[in-house]
Amino acid sequence: MHNILTVDLEDWYHPEYVKNRAQPPKEERIQNSLRITLDLLNRLNLNATFFIVGELAESHPEIIEEIRENNHEIAFHGYHHEPLWNLDADKLRSEIERFNLLIKGKCIGFRAPSFSLSNKTKWALKVLDDCGYQYDSSLFPAKTPLYGVWNAPTVPYKPSYEDITTHDENTKLWEFPLLVYNLRGIKVPVAGGFYLRFFSANLIAKAIQKLNSQGFPAVIFFHNWELDPETPRLKLGLYKYFVTYHKLNETRDKLESLLSKFKFVSVTEYMKTHMT
Repeated sequence: MHNILTVDLEDWYHPEYVKNRAQPPKEERIQNSLRITLDLLNRLNLNATFFIVGELAESHPEIIEEIRENNHEIAFHGYHHEPLWNLDADKLRSEIERFNLLIKGKCIGFRAPSFSLSNKTKWALKVLDDCGYQYDSSLFPAKTPLYGVWNAPTVPYKPSYEDITTHDENTKLWEFPLLVYNLRGIKVPVAGGFYLRFFSANLIAKAIQKLNSQGFPAVIFFHNWELDPETPRLKLGLYKYFVTYHKLNETRDKLESLLSKFKFVSVTEYMKTHMT
């Protein structure tokens, strides 16, 4: 069973709890963390989908070529890592057009910063469809303090543009929800980020195995900055500091162990081999 591996390519100052506290001049770590990420994936002989923040592609155009040269998929992660609740349809469309110019082409996949897709921001799906996107992976089918749609499907489906929690065979856009583990009726997010660092590798492996046994892929993710031992740490307050930096130095080893136990491909590769 193939699972889906994704990377949210952003710098250390892009996360929601950090971006308003990171003051200029900001230390750039993107080249270092990207190199660490590519080295890990090459060592494991894995290809992934990279959801890229547009302003990084603008300031460091070489990262697009590096990712392509290593046979990974280019996808879009917003231009300035602004959640959908801070945008509207025209702004998102403008960001997509600007990103297409940077990468000298078009990509077919999108992930909203901070997993900010919900029924309040469902307008984004129509924009993605109009711009030629084939899939989205912005939905966390569990409730967290920052994001999540608890009653959304946990397997790939075509979301209705009227209600993203329902399947609509007539829409073109596929949604690839992030991995959750159903624990006695409670959906526990385990796909990546803080949840990958917080929960045990055994629990995450069980979640992957359970979904695979039902014939569906697990979608997991990580941030490139989570692999960088020199990622700057800001004073954020106890809760936000814990969520952002908890067990950061253990991420690389834990992730490598997990990736070694299952088969992973990019979103597009999965669609080509399993959905045609």
